[in-house]
Amino acid sequence: MPFRLVLKDAPTENGKEVGENIFFDNLPFDYKVYALYYPAAMLDEALEAKLRDLGAITGKNLLVNIGRLNDPELGKIATRFEVKKYPVIVVTAIDALASPTDHYLSAYARLDSKHLLDSPDRAAQCVQSLFNLFIQGKVSEAIAKAKWRQRQELVALVTDCFIGALRSLGGFVAERDISVSLVEGKFELKRH
Repeated sequence: MPFRLVLKDAPTENGKEVGENIFFDNLPFDYKVYALYYPAAMLDEALEAKLRDLGAITGKNLLVNIGRLNDPELGKIATRFEVKKYPVIVVTAIDALASPTDHYLSAYARLDSKHLLDSPDRAAQCVQSLFNLFIQGKVSEAIAKAKWRQRQELVALVTDCFIGALRSLGGFVAERDISVSLVEGKFELKRH
């Protein structure tokens, strides 16, 4: 059965959906984590190959999307994930792994540092580490433990979760190489 990944906005006061932003069509239902890669004007075939390899070994747990700048949804994606420059990799997950209960927010990590993306091996290792944090429930665990009152507090807690795990890469990734934030909405799979 084909599915699509949608970013579901918070319901309005009358309970109806505000709208859907379709990110993928015909998406199989069993992916949990997503790595969205959009290149610069000059393609980096080595980085794309490393990301494809990562997608191949993670199977149905990680969808690696090698996008292009002609994607009809690029404007929405750039706005939602605060993309300012390319190349960029955004890693996020379905609501159970990336969203606080009863809130229409989803955690994501954005990798757009030239230092990081100039090394396909380092970039792929970073994406794999982020994937592991989501798939092992570490991000949802950090969110669940948070007693946050403001969005900034939750972002700080999720950032600490990501940065702490990436330190294990042994100096390959610096805090300046990754941006962590929350996108308004929850990623859900809907029947297409």
